[in-house]
Amino acid sequence: MIKKKYKKEDRELLDSIKELNRTAVVLEIKLVGTSKVKDNLIYECTYLDGKTEKTVSIIAQDVTQALAKLEQFTNSGIPQSVLKYMLGSERYT
Repeated sequence: MIKKKYKKEDRELLDSIKELNRTAVVLEIKLVGTSKVKDNLIYECTYLDGKTEKTVSIIAQDVTQALAKLEQFTNSGIPQSVLKYMLGSERYT
């Protein structure tokens, strides 16, 4: 459990992240619905690009695949070896 002193309100959290001068930070990945594409879901992904908050919808089989697809926007994704382990080699290729 995270201690109360570490929890911040959304605006306060964004301001503290902007001070870190990171190029991209994933803020939230939220499941918003099912896709017409078989066995896929629709995720709404919110990330901080520089100092700009952006949102993109991604169709993926699960949250790990959504994070992998989000990597093209943030350039800070999961290392390939970890992603291969998480998704399994049949889906990695």
